[in-house]
Amino acid sequence: MNPGDLERVVSAHLRRLPAPRAPHTLLPRVLAAVRQWRERPWYTRAWFSWPIEWQVASSLLLGVVVTGLVWLLGSGEASELVMWRASTVVVPGIANLGERLSLATTAARVAWHTVEPLVVYACAAVMLMCAACAVFGAALGRVMFERAVQR
Repeated sequence: MNPGDLERVVSAHLRRLPAPRAPHTLLPRVLAAVRQWRERPWYTRAWFSWPIEWQVASSLLLGVVVTGLVWLLGSGEASELVMWRASTVVVPGIANLGERLSLATTAARVAWHTVEPLVVYACAAVMLMCAACAVFGAALGRVMFERAVQR
């Protein structure tokens, strides 16, 4: 029997089999899951399905936050004004916050310049390991595929 005949015989036998039936418990479980999904609280749903009042409130809050960040980071004068207000009105103990931030960024910059040459070698080593894993995976797939075909 050649492969074409075998395919026709198997196909004919498979067409004669009855269609698979779903378990009797499938429909009640699906309906219960849909009901549970529909009855969950509004704040766990997608933003577009929230009540309109909460959509407007969250949009306004996001606008205020973005406007504040743009204002804070937009100009040096605004940043200095905010720092002065924060240091004199809100919390008197953070008057030298600008100096501390400057020292922290300088320390981070020095640390980066110290580690930067090593990062290039580390990236090269990681890329070499990824290539080795890809080659090993391809070889293993070929060996396993050849064994499966031979059986």
